[in-house]
Amino acid sequence: MERTRVAVMGAGSVGCYLGGWLAAAADVTLIGRAPLIDAIERDGLTVTDLRGRSRTARPDGLTLATDASAVVGADYVLLTTKTLGTAMAVRQVAPYLQHDSIVISFQNGLRNATQIDEALAAAFPSRASRPLVLSGMVPFNVVRTGETRWEQATSGHLAVKDHPRVDPFTRVAQGGGLRVEVEPDMKAVLFGKLLLNLNNAVNALTGQPLAVQLRDRDCRVVLAACQDESLALARRLGVSPARLTPLPAAAMPALLRSPTPVFANLARASLKVSPTARSSMADDLDAGRSTEIDELQGAIVHLARDHGVQTPVCARIVELVREAERSGPDRHRWTGVQLRRAVGL
Repeated sequence: MERTRVAVMGAGSVGCYLGGWLAAAADVTLIGRAPLIDAIERDGLTVTDLRGRSRTARPDGLTLATDASAVVGADYVLLTTKTLGTAMAVRQVAPYLQHDSIVISFQNGLRNATQIDEALAAAFPSRASRPLVLSGMVPFNVVRTGETRWEQATSGHLAVKDHPRVDPFTRVAQGGGLRVEVEPDMKAVLFGKLLLNLNNAVNALTGQPLAVQLRDRDCRVVLAACQDESLALARRLGVSPARLTPLPAAAMPALLRSPTPVFANLARASLKVSPTARSSMADDLDAGRSTEIDELQGAIVHLARDHGVQTPVCARIVELVREAERSGPDRHRWTGVQLRRAVGL
């Protein structure tokens, strides 16, 4: 029986992590930057989940490429670039997609699948001949622990839009060791993920490991305020964010504001965090790269403006991240107390 072919466009931490597990049950192509592809071609790649399970994919068990043309023949193309790179990535892969190709967006943000579909319209003017684009969601952080080693750092499992043509992908993902939930309402799932991702900016501004930052009640109060504003927007939009932790989304701000011993006790079962985990936004700031803030607090501010919802804390977080981007390596690292005061709490 012919194996399912999966191409990962924009293979970085998330893409390599997914590809490493998928390679156990599918023919996997990783498309990424030359230094990383060269390293994997030499050493293979190793992935480890939160339970300590590891798998090493040998170089001869992968197809490795730096050019988008490598997606030719793929049954599924997973887009794992940062949101800032979505348009460019779609332009690169579009000439090599067929009308029966399936693109799954495993990216942060609320609108990536829509943006991908809109970008494909230039190459496929007829919707009937356009590749199918589906929303996906990766709830956990992935940290790079070595040149070709990646580790799941927080809890959660993948989700993908329910569609008859996604079934072969979910089968090979689960066969490779990845738990995947098929969801009929990805809008609710993506909004639920966004609520969790709002901590990316808080974490990045402190520069601390997540495990340290989450023990700081002042940091959690800032995150809770961002979530409160986002939940108010969700109510205005008629969206009920999906529960991605044992607690309902609406209960998270109260948990975050609780005293640290209470939070630590209650969150122990709902959020497992590796001691080495940081948000990818923190890594972006350290590397002098632009961040995804426009798709996180920035998206909340933009949507809220159109719907008459006030979001002063999210707006201030956007300003602080922009300042950090401009400052480069010399950026200010905020303590929890400083950050809480800076956002007016």
